[in-house]
Amino acid sequence: MAHPTPPPGPSGACAGTGEASLTNGPLGPGDAPPAPRPRLLLVLATAKEYRAALSGLGAPAPPAPGHTVPWRRGGRDMLVLVSGVGPVAAALAVGRAIGRGQGAPDREVSGVLALGIAGSFDPTVLPLGGLVAATAEIFPEYGLRGSDGPQAMDARGLRFPQAVIDGHDIYDRLPLAPPAEAARALGLTLPEAVIAGPCLTVAGVSATAERAAALAARYGVLAESMEGFAVALAAAASGLPALELRAISNRVGARPPADWDLPAALAALGRAAACLFA
Repeated sequence: MAHPTPPPGPSGACAGTGEASLTNGPLGPGDAPPAPRPRLLLVLATAKEYRAALSGLGAPAPPAPGHTVPWRRGGRDMLVLVSGVGPVAAALAVGRAIGRGQGAPDREVSGVLALGIAGSFDPTVLPLGGLVAATAEIFPEYGLRGSDGPQAMDARGLRFPQAVIDGHDIYDRLPLAPPAEAARALGLTLPEAVIAGPCLTVAGVSATAERAAALAARYGVLAESMEGFAVALAAAASGLPALELRAISNRVGARPPADWDLPAALAALGRAAACLFA
C-alpha cells in the first residue's frame, strides 16, 4: 500500500485561499465589456453527486448526463458537467466539453475539477466520509490479460500506449500534479482534511474482498472510482490542470450495509465543495 499524505487539519477546514475574487469592477463610459474568461470544467458522474456537492452553493439544476450547465460563483464562470457513470461515458463527455470550448471564448476550458464519491481499500487509512485527492490515476483493465486476476494483466503487453503526453507513454498509470499544486493552478481552496494518494478506476466495481485485496496489493492504491482515470487523461491530453477530489462512501469489495455510509460521503462532498469555492 502506498503511504498517503496525512490530513494536516480538522475535517471541514480549508487550507487557504487559492486566489482572490475574480469579480470585475464596474464599466466606465465607453469601456468595452471584458473578454470572456476561460471556464473551469467541473465534472460529476451523477445528478445525486451534483446535488450533494453544489445545491447548497446555489448551483442550477443538474443537466442531463453528458451535458453541461453554466454556473457563476464569486465572479467566476464555470461549466458543470454530469458525465454519466463509467470511464467510457466520462471520457466521451469530458472530451466533448473540452473540444467544444476550443475556439469558442464563452466555452473555453481553463482546467478540470472532478468531484464525486469513491470506495476505500482500507478504511483504517481512508475512512468512510473521508476525502481523498488523487496523486495518480491507474486503469487496471488496459493491456494484455492472461489468466484471471489483476496479477495477470500486462499493461504493456499490447505495446500500444493509450496516449502520449509530453513525450511520455501512458499505459495504465497517469501521474498527476500534487493536489495542493493543482488546487493553486485552478484557483481553488483545498480542504485540509484530505488524504492524498494514488487512485484506481474500473469499468466494473470490485464486489469481492479477494479482488479488492489483489488490486490494492498490485497497485498500492487508496480508492476506487469509475471515472477518475478517464477525466484525468482527457485533461492531461488537452494540456489542462486537473484536480480529483472524492468522498468515501464504502469499503471496496464489500456489499454489506455496515461497510457503506453513502449519506456521510455525500455530506462530506458538500463540505468539500464549499471549501473549494470559498
